[in-house]
This record gives sequence, structure tokens and C-alpha cells, in this order.
Amino acid sequence: MPKSWLVRGAESAERARRRMELTGITPNGHPLWQPEEVAPVVAMYPDYPSIFPLVESRTHPAVYKKAGRLGITKRRAPPWSDNEILRLRKVYPHGTRDQVRAAFPGRSNEAIAKAANARGIFRAPPPLPSTGNRLLDQILTRARKMGFSKLDLDALGRCKGYFAHRRWRTKLDERLHCIVARQMGGTIRAEFD
Repeated sequence: MPKSWLVRGAESAERARRRMELTGITPNGHPLWQPEEVAPVVAMYPDYPSIFPLVESRTHPAVYKKAGRLGITKRRAPPWSDNEILRLRKVYPHGTRDQVRAAFPGRSNEAIAKAANARGIFRAPPPLPSTGNRLLDQILTRARKMGFSKLDLDALGRCKGYFAHRRWRTKLDERLHCIVARQMGGTIRAEFD
């Protein structure tokens, strides 16, 4: 890229800045911030509801953005270090909320959950409640380990909503349980005392 292009770009930017100073308007047509508008934002920073009436010509997002550009808003949390991410992978899936909070003292629960979810780290699902039928409990546990949903179990058994809508609560279908167990690679056996 020739140096003259860079020079032309810098000159064009300088002309645009001078034009904005002269007209008091940005290229998009928004008025520039005046010192009398900036003063209430700086003086009353965290109390936005009292700032808004003093700068009526500005939208609420514009006031928030100006406060951020002035550097008076709260600083963002530091980025997650590699050690913190490793600790997150260890503690987050199986630790209690208190254990996770203790592992990251400078972070909020929301920040921890957001960082974990952004990296594909999720909480372990709660244990399945017992249905009262041993074979059905084993099928549901195996399906969870294999990553099958209850709709997938319905597709395996070629039934409509037996697993997804928990129709086993009203009437157990042992034949269907055997079909699905075999489809998932299991075997059915009888044990006698």
C-alpha cells in the first residue's frame, strides 16, 4: 500500500474532525457532547435516573456509552486465566455452588456460569428420580449415558410419547421396555432367589 494512501486517509480524518468542530454535528447527524452535558454525567455518575432529566437531548444508551467512554463506569473483570479455566473444568461440573464460589473468590455466580457455558462446561445433570420400576430406571439411566432423549427412546420403541410424556405412570408397557432395552444393546434376564 503506497504511503500516499495513508497520508490521504489521515488528512481526510483531520478534515472530518475540523468539520465536526465547526458544525457541532457528527457525520451521522448527532450533536456533539457539550461540557454542560458532560458535567452532570461525571458528577452524578451511578445515579442515572437523576442524570437523564438534566440531559434531555440525549438517549439513555447515549448517556451510558458516554459514561463508559469517560472511564467512570466500573471496570470489567479481568479475563479468565488458563489456571482459572482448568480449575473451572475441575470444580464446576460436580462441585456444589459454595465450592465453586470458594474456588473463584473474585467472581460472581453469574460470571462463573457464563464463563463455563461459553467454554462448553456444564453442570452435571441431577440424578434421575426413581420411577419404581427397576427395568425402566435402568433404561432411562442408560439413555442419559448414551445421550438419548426421551423422544429418541420413543423412536426406538416406535411408540408415540410413551417416554416423552411419561405414560408409564398410568400404564406400564413391559413389552416396550424389553424392545427398547434390546435396541440400546441391553439384555433382559430373570433372577431368582
